[in-house]
Amino acid sequence: MKNTGLFVFLFSLCLCTTSCVDDEADFTGGGNIDVEMPVDPDPDATIDEKVFDVINLDYPGLENVKTAFEAGDKYTALVKLLDYYRTRVDVINRNVNLFNPTITDADQKTADYALDYKFKVKDFVDKDGTPYSFKGKDGQLINWELEVKDLTDQEFRYQRHRHQWMLPQAKAYAVSKDERYVESWKTVYQDWLKTYPYEDGTKFPPEGGSENDVDYQWKGLQVAERVISQIDIMAYFIQSRNFTPEWLSTFLVAFAKHVECMRLNYYQSGNILLTQAQAVTTAGILMPEFKNAETWAIEGSAKMTEQVGTQFLNDGVQIELDPSYHISAISDAYATYLTAEDNNKSKLFSTAYLAQLEKPAKFVMDITYPNYSWDNFNDTRSASYSESVLKRNFRNYVTMFPGNTDFQFMANGSGTTPNYLTASYPDAGYYILRSGWKKEDAMMILKNNNDPNDSWHCQSDNGTFGLYYNGYNFFPDAGVYAYSGSDRTKYAQTTWHNTLSIQNKGIANGFRNGVLKQLKEENGIQTLITENQAQYLAGDNPNIPLTHRRTVFHDITKKIFVIVDEAKGDESYNYNTNMNFHPCPGATVEPASDKKTATAYTTLEKANMKICTFSDPTNTSAAYSESKKVNTNVSNNIGNAEARTSYQITMKPGAGKIVRFISVICLKDGDISDTTIDAKFTSDAPTDLPNSTSVTITVNGEEKTYTYNL
Repeated sequence: MKNTGLFVFLFSLCLCTTSCVDDEADFTGGGNIDVEMPVDPDPDATIDEKVFDVINLDYPGLENVKTAFEAGDKYTALVKLLDYYRTRVDVINRNVNLFNPTITDADQKTADYALDYKFKVKDFVDKDGTPYSFKGKDGQLINWELEVKDLTDQEFRYQRHRHQWMLPQAKAYAVSKDERYVESWKTVYQDWLKTYPYEDGTKFPPEGGSENDVDYQWKGLQVAERVISQIDIMAYFIQSRNFTPEWLSTFLVAFAKHVECMRLNYYQSGNILLTQAQAVTTAGILMPEFKNAETWAIEGSAKMTEQVGTQFLNDGVQIELDPSYHISAISDAYATYLTAEDNNKSKLFSTAYLAQLEKPAKFVMDITYPNYSWDNFNDTRSASYSESVLKRNFRNYVTMFPGNTDFQFMANGSGTTPNYLTASYPDAGYYILRSGWKKEDAMMILKNNNDPNDSWHCQSDNGTFGLYYNGYNFFPDAGVYAYSGSDRTKYAQTTWHNTLSIQNKGIANGFRNGVLKQLKEENGIQTLITENQAQYLAGDNPNIPLTHRRTVFHDITKKIFVIVDEAKGDESYNYNTNMNFHPCPGATVEPASDKKTATAYTTLEKANMKICTFSDPTNTSAAYSESKKVNTNVSNNIGNAEARTSYQITMKPGAGKIVRFISVICLKDGDISDTTIDAKFTSDAPTDLPNSTSVTITVNGEEKTYTYNL
């Protein structure tokens, strides 16, 4: 028989966990949805009777379910429960659109590949672009422990258990009504449940969980992402004739296990804990028929409120100092609030809940380049943050903070242009210098993280920067190629960033101690001074102390950035000290024959940059090593690499002297290759970091001196 149910669903909101989704369903109101009701009761059907232990039969709307259950007719009770879920109207899930379901081409391909056990696990694909096959052999249905030669990233092992292809299959079914997608989902999920059973009440040591050992299938983001997606998957698939009463019992019992498992295995801090709390809260709100639903909603929202208060530093940056997890934390917090608001449960959150997110939202605005792109700082994958994704987040911020005209400007160009050109986030260690907010303007982000907790997602590259001008990122961060193994180490190493290193070794763990010394703007010149007092890994001695001061002068009118690097070790410091610069792919790199300078420039269509780096010519007792080309890579996403040519200048300071370099970056619309640049310090190298330093820069014969005073 047929029945008609009314569902109220809105457009997708980009529910971020580890990354945002770049698709957006349009809301279409009105209309009826025909649903195919279950077949007549099957007396031989196998049901999971635990479903009646987890469902609250006294919940409004389940009267017929309770009557059948109390009469001993459990199958009919499940039929009535299925009927209820197909027709309920008092729960609003804005992630699902059944009035006018749509699917992107990418999701359609993911759904179709999964029919043949080719599961799309994040962005891991074969050389031909197809997902890896998990089809089992020798009687095994699915090879859940699939290993791919030369693919060692732990994310490939973990993320397969987030079942990211199942929601695309659900969307494909909603659009096509092709029962193959439902049958595939049921077969695969049932096999997974059999392969990785979870015993109720299991708590995984150590306290707070860990994904880097056994049982990671039931830890951290794996469980949280499954819960969040399964709510949506059920809404799409439940119209199918293959969504039987028997399967409903299996699905609901497994769902309850998932939520209770998270409650026993909350992480102690970080983005994973926030997502766990989001999943528990969402389950409590959107699946209110469960006996523990109210507990889930109250406990989860309390944890979210707590984490919104503790996961962001005083300057508004998320504690892991990674922009991608930062933007996801805001999205998770806001999306959960909207879910509560839609379902008349906004009282789960205090009035201060959203207000705490305004500073974090401002950080997103300040680190967005004028062409709506991002850099790859720490574990951020810039490919995930397209203009549409960023603007969608800014539109959310406008809704959250309607009085903030800066967010209106970023969302759609309305409102007023922000009235500041510099921004400082000293608790986290991010600093921004701009010439303006238009696409053709210049913008530098300098990263000098203060990370006493040695966050896993933070890289040891204090002092590095990204530089944008007129549509181009001329010094893109190296990024992250993998979450484990030698590839992760390679991209995260200090020498692969625009900063100082010792003997090609990097900053030791626990020594990202970035501090702000000065940030000011006078007479069209922005001055930024940061320091990092660290220990470096170098030679046979793993703990070489060195304080690195980096000063940036941004001459807005002249389109020049002058970078002055000064570094001081102890009295015995006598190590080859490297200055590393990594321009964008395609740049021409030219070390000088005197080994004391190096140059790089671009030959792009609209705009270009030229950088020249000079080692200290006043340090006459210094032993110069060399300036040379270096081959490095850029990674904008996991598993994505693009080659580039970089340069490194190495010098050894004289006895008792500090190490000094000057780097000048000129920006220009059109060809810049014939621009001449020279630079010098106005005094000999001191024996300690000075309170004042002056440098004289000459560009195309025009001389100018830049000075800082502390």
